[in-house]
Amino acid sequence: MGRCLFFRRCAIGGWAELWAVREKADLFHKVSREPVLLTAGPLNFYSPQPSLDGKKIYAIGEQPRSELVRYDAKTGQFLIYLGGISARSVSFSRDGKWVSYVSYPDGDLWRCRIDGSDKLQLTSAPFAVESVGSAEWSPDGHTIAVSGSEPGVATRLYLVPVEGGALRELKVGKFNVLGPTWSADGSSILFNDAITAGISTIRSVDLKTMTATVVPDSSNLIGPGISPDGKYIVAASLAGDRLLLFNIATQRWSELTKKAAIGWFQWSPDSKFVYFDNGFNANQAVFRVHVSDHKVEQVADLKDFRRVVIPWNTWFGLTPDGNILLMHDIGTQEVYALDFEVP
Repeated sequence: MGRCLFFRRCAIGGWAELWAVREKADLFHKVSREPVLLTAGPLNFYSPQPSLDGKKIYAIGEQPRSELVRYDAKTGQFLIYLGGISARSVSFSRDGKWVSYVSYPDGDLWRCRIDGSDKLQLTSAPFAVESVGSAEWSPDGHTIAVSGSEPGVATRLYLVPVEGGALRELKVGKFNVLGPTWSADGSSILFNDAITAGISTIRSVDLKTMTATVVPDSSNLIGPGISPDGKYIVAASLAGDRLLLFNIATQRWSELTKKAAIGWFQWSPDSKFVYFDNGFNANQAVFRVHVSDHKVEQVADLKDFRRVVIPWNTWFGLTPDGNILLMHDIGTQEVYALDFEVP
């Protein structure tokens, strides 16, 4: 439009709003360099385009929503799970009696029993749980480790009581914490330190001494996960084409599998397999690789499944009995014409 610049800004919980700012003054207007908010929900707006006469802005309005489903391997069907809640980052307590999840798209942490009863909200705005798959139950079932933040603050490591109450930030240093995962005995938490774009490392924090140490040779590895039996750490290469296995006893890495694209990955409850998907591949599927012999097999075909697309990564979960959980996209997308007056 010449006089205004339009841009999209992601708000807390991933909501995207449209803003405008004047580029320059003219003879009749003083310049205000303060951005002006054009939209404020309940839709997620992006791709703004001005009309030729400058009186309207065309934009895509999205209502993000999903329903949680379980993949039935016997029938190949996707069945509603936990009433079809709109959620991601589903995590189960070690005894299999409780489940936590992050509401989609607003990013609040909830917990409930495995049958959906005794539901309790554990976090709320302006705090939001960040990073896909970033909430995990402690081995004793008393707390949940999350990475989260408030607007304008780097992502930090927190412990959340499962019975509700104040979040406790773990002062582990000025790291950008992503994807915390507990050691098998609950004495430490492993996390991804996303130092900056394109640079990453894996650290472990001892919960007694609050000392954070680097996992050997973990530079440019992402998404670490400790096996439930405590023997291994799995991580992916920054390029997203390899899964690597760290033997905690020998302190050495080895290649678990190599694929053209690896997205989300997760340990099986029995520690025998690592499940993974092929990211944003056109023919999406979920695979698993056997830790003992590195044999890979496809376990779910997702090419006709309408899956939620989350920025930067995919997500799936596993129930205590090994069933795959997925986010079925039931959101809407429409083009809107917004009346506009130059601020």
